[in-house]
Amino acid sequence: MPNRRDKARFIIDTVRKKGDTASSEMIEFLCELDPFLCRDLNLM
Repeated sequence: MPNRRDKARFIIDTVRKKGDTASSEMIEFLCELDPFLCRDLNLM
């Protein structure tokens, strides 16, 4: 059974393969969900 890190890596890799639009949408969703994390990662 994959651990949390492996699951996150799978999701990120899958979205990145779908292209820039999908990546931008995922970042936007993540920033709405967790603004502190996005600031910490310099995504905002």
